[in-house]
Amino acid sequence: MKNINAFIKENIGAVSKNVFVAPEIPGKKLNNAVKAFNCEDNLDSILAIYDNTSFGSAKEGLVFTGEKIIYKPSSSEPTELHFNDFESVEYIENVTVNEKGKEKREEYIEITLSSGKTVTLKDLSSCNYKKLADLLKEAFYDFDEFEAENQIVTTLAEMSEKLKIAYVKVIINMTFADDGEVDEKELAEILLLMTRLDLSTDSRFKLREYTISEAGQEPLEQLLDTIDKEAGSHNKSIKISLVKDLINTFISANEASYKYFSYRNFEFLTANQSLFDVSDKEIELAVQTIMLDFKMLDGDFTDAAFKKGIKELTASAGAVGVPLAAVYLSGSVVGMSAAGMTSGLAALGLGGVLGFSSMATGIGVAVLLGVGAYKGIRYITSANTTTGRELMLHSVIEQTQATISLLVGDINYITIKLNEALSSRHSQQDAKIKKLVLMMIVLTGAGNQLNKKSDTIQNSVIISKYPSLKVLDESKLKSLTSEQTKKQYYTIVLEYYEEQIVQEGTKDGEMQNVKQLRLKPEIPTKELEKLVSVFEVIGYFKAAAVLKGAASDMTDKAKRKITGFFSK
Repeated sequence: MKNINAFIKENIGAVSKNVFVAPEIPGKKLNNAVKAFNCEDNLDSILAIYDNTSFGSAKEGLVFTGEKIIYKPSSSEPTELHFNDFESVEYIENVTVNEKGKEKREEYIEITLSSGKTVTLKDLSSCNYKKLADLLKEAFYDFDEFEAENQIVTTLAEMSEKLKIAYVKVIINMTFADDGEVDEKELAEILLLMTRLDLSTDSRFKLREYTISEAGQEPLEQLLDTIDKEAGSHNKSIKISLVKDLINTFISANEASYKYFSYRNFEFLTANQSLFDVSDKEIELAVQTIMLDFKMLDGDFTDAAFKKGIKELTASAGAVGVPLAAVYLSGSVVGMSAAGMTSGLAALGLGGVLGFSSMATGIGVAVLLGVGAYKGIRYITSANTTTGRELMLHSVIEQTQATISLLVGDINYITIKLNEALSSRHSQQDAKIKKLVLMMIVLTGAGNQLNKKSDTIQNSVIISKYPSLKVLDESKLKSLTSEQTKKQYYTIVLEYYEEQIVQEGTKDGEMQNVKQLRLKPEIPTKELEKLVSVFEVIGYFKAAAVLKGAASDMTDKAKRKITGFFSK
């Protein structure tokens, strides 16, 4: 049986043109709705909004989550209707005829709750009441569990470690099914994917162990069941993304040309298509994405051609009924992260095309939103990177370098494990092995130090570009994150700063101690880039934002003075 969240999202759009479904709910409507419907705590789990206002404010109508609907008619308080409390749903149509023989048709829905209370849904503009009633009936009668789920369209890197491990294991299973082993080319693709998914060191180690032998392989059904449970209503998008990564690994390992590839020759996929629960058209969408990604590596492939390809891909995704983000949840198959992909698209004027939600929780998606709006950190700081394609290729190189760096770290991790295993043995041969192990530890440690040095230099470049990063203007930050969908960023930003006491000169020439929130030292470059992206999202670097923050600060000070005056 389908997940209730997925069911509502797939069917609610047919009820009215006034319905907006996550993740494509405009930010302004979302902010207005959560306030008017008193559902701030449900922000991340809102499936859809039925905007019943004349001017599109979304302050009246219906809000849907996986556990309830909230009904707010004009000039009334919102009413929560939990699916678990439904006793019946009835569609009613009354037709009356006046003295002149003119018919008057009235439609509405009556929902009876277990308490005996009846709530009438009426006066909904452009509503197909019959379809809405059928949807509510099916939800009530056909589902046993009603749970709200996070509806944020995010990257796979931001999802649970359990899901990511199962995702990669499915691909490893495919490589064993192909020829009984994970060869170098297949492993290289898997390592690149693991980098894009931002797996922990421990998870990477477990997956490396999983690639050694087919004997410990988990059944495909079990792995897909784990993905289903962890993915919730994002299941369809993740399955399409998984199919894309399976096909890419197969093509790369078999040195097949993407130009002549037919998924019908991919036995592992065709044999398990029903398990993956993907249609032929959804597989074709994944193949179309891979073809476009590989074309980007062709020297004569222009920005204009790529832009055209993305527009065609967007149309194909729309026809299948999924956001374009579905095929880029794990980034691009040529080795680009989702953030790098978004950067390149932004440089082409297609910043919002992937459809990652504007209410996304987590700094990872803040990066996507930031680079989507402002072309990315690399685009800004690199004078030689002037085209979308160049920016994307730069991201591919960066991801490959990151994978090599992580591979060095993995070797170090394995070396330490080996050293621990040998620590209880004392033969002369073991002593030689231990010596070699220690040499490896020192060498990989030196590599880590070089990475830190590189981070320091890159951080210097970023801070010189954005000097206001060094000291946080907290009043401005509060002002810029006052909207419900942006409040999360206030907490995220504060994690990068620490309170310090510094001395400042006064007008009288004296020195005084002042508290400041200053950027923490030794922040990895990757994290600093994330911070800049968050600031880009909220407009922290804009001159207008500076004025807004200053005005807000002055207002706060004025309020404190007035309060102090009247308290005397």
